[in-house]
Amino acid sequence: MTLILTGIALFMIAHVASVFPPIRSRIVSRIGVNAWRGTHSLLSLAGLVIVGMNWSHAPTTAIFAPSPLAIQLAPYTNTLALILFVAGGFNFPGYLRARLHHPMVIGVLVWSVTHLLANGGMRQTVLFDSFAAYAGFALLVAVAFRKRATLTPHFAADIKAGVIGVIASAAVMHGHVWLFGVPAVLGN
Repeated sequence: MTLILTGIALFMIAHVASVFPPIRSRIVSRIGVNAWRGTHSLLSLAGLVIVGMNWSHAPTTAIFAPSPLAIQLAPYTNTLALILFVAGGFNFPGYLRARLHHPMVIGVLVWSVTHLLANGGMRQTVLFDSFAAYAGFALLVAVAFRKRATLTPHFAADIKAGVIGVIASAAVMHGHVWLFGVPAVLGN
């Protein structure tokens, strides 16, 4: 479990620094924007690789019983999460970004809370709690620093985000065993 926690810590350190403007500005002024992007990417990738390589060795002890409702809703909430992730991650200038301002972070929050409630094992709880805490923190920081999307929204951008998100969701659900070693629950 120590290596899983190390991987999560690397990933979260990079991401917390990126959403907290004073920290990000200080680092960028010292090393430059390209070095910052490279360091952020490498820390994030290293964290994910460490988690992935050690996932099967982490304890699977049950901490709580999975929520039947979360399991039933997971295909829908995770599809919504991917649509939001795409809308924010690709900076599509749609109404999702104009109204939500931070759809990618909201998507991470929806995804992590759904996975947290639909599982119940120790390693899943640690992983999904970490992502939920990060997303909550990122939203609070964005509100505190008044970071808001300013754009002229176009409905076509939301359609693109929806199509890409649904396709990505179908691919992830059907490839879940290959990607993550466990089947996706596709409703009852």
